[in-house]
Amino acid sequence: MQKCQCRIISLGITYLSSIIALSNMPACAQPQLIANSQLDQSRIHDTVDRASYASGLPVNHPLDVALVNRAQLHEIFRQQAAANHQSEAWSLRQTAYQTMGFLPEGGQDSHENIGLLSRSAAGLYMPRQETLYIVSEPARSEKGGIYLNSLGNLGDELTLAHEIVHALQHQHFPEVFKDAPVWQQQADANTALQAAIEGDANLRAAQSMGLLGRARDPEEVIEFSRDRKFEPLSDESALVHERVVFPYTYGYRFAYHEGKNGLKTLPASTEQIIHIKTKGRAPFLAIDLGEFSGMVETIGCRVVFQDTMGELLVSLWLRSLNASIDHAAWNGWDGDRWVVANCGQSREVAWLTSWDTEQDAREFERAVAKVASEWQWRANLQSDIAIDLRGRDVIVSTSGLRLQNDDLVQLAKRKRVSTREELAAHFTAPVLHNPHR
Repeated sequence: MQKCQCRIISLGITYLSSIIALSNMPACAQPQLIANSQLDQSRIHDTVDRASYASGLPVNHPLDVALVNRAQLHEIFRQQAAANHQSEAWSLRQTAYQTMGFLPEGGQDSHENIGLLSRSAAGLYMPRQETLYIVSEPARSEKGGIYLNSLGNLGDELTLAHEIVHALQHQHFPEVFKDAPVWQQQADANTALQAAIEGDANLRAAQSMGLLGRARDPEEVIEFSRDRKFEPLSDESALVHERVVFPYTYGYRFAYHEGKNGLKTLPASTEQIIHIKTKGRAPFLAIDLGEFSGMVETIGCRVVFQDTMGELLVSLWLRSLNASIDHAAWNGWDGDRWVVANCGQSREVAWLTSWDTEQDAREFERAVAKVASEWQWRANLQSDIAIDLRGRDVIVSTSGLRLQNDDLVQLAKRKRVSTREELAAHFTAPVLHNPHR
């Protein structure tokens, strides 16, 4: 592992496939960033200068840059996963998501996720070590096939520029990278944050290389990259592919429209990333089931976890259970929150969802009815699943918690929010009363 000193910090994982989809320009003749298993320091410093200028953020302090191969990258991910798996919170989170019918990584377990990342990532920053890694080897398929980097040296510099922008984000917006306890059960908000961070890095990296173009339709980019059979992740399932590239594709468009405001005022839901508004971000309904969870404990159950799906994960969840589900089933999402509890020997679910209109609620109700049996089988649920339509609300619950549906509605603490800061305040505020709306 060869290192050099350079004034950068970065955070994130760079996927060349997403950057290639956003910028397809030839490279100018100049020294290669990676040659003879070495990093060219002049190219590094030049890329730092251009990334700093493009982002408008000065560089404050140095950080190690390391060139690693795929095996070394795999070990980095393995060690990170081992550290995460030691916590009880991580174990409960995995159990809860398995009960909901899939894992938050898009259906993969930890071993599979490490394999996917270590064979496809082109760059990585580990914040705890404050070390930036550039991968010296091409990406590989699950079966070992090599994906050639069609951009060559330009692709390596795009990867480096992307990670440099993360460094500058970290230095100038440190609050973006803080891992407060409130975010441990906010999957939707965390995905939205990742999209804001990665989208900004993609945009500024492209600008630093003179590759700025229009903000393309993310669906168009996803389909383009999915159809290219010699690109990283092309051998993965459509849902895994979409989950991985979402922050880079939809996030790029978000950053293109929001500019620096995307990091100054952080988004709070994937709905805000997917549906760009010309007059500010649309508020959504934040739902806190903390008081309901406390009530569930009084009837002899133990709450395992609660979380928010959000529009992206709802869409992935439905399509993972039935690929033919129509987009209308999740397009009207306004808010949701689910709870998983152990009641005796049975694992139970209570899920409160809210929709923009009653028609949206009915479409979601019908979609859940189509996937209920598959969900029950896949998650090995012993209890039957019931769906309760109440105006713009849809309650999905298993038999052990079904009698508590009225309590679920009455005890849910709801508030319309637009920003990540407002969302955090809602979940940390003391409970004074229990308004329904």
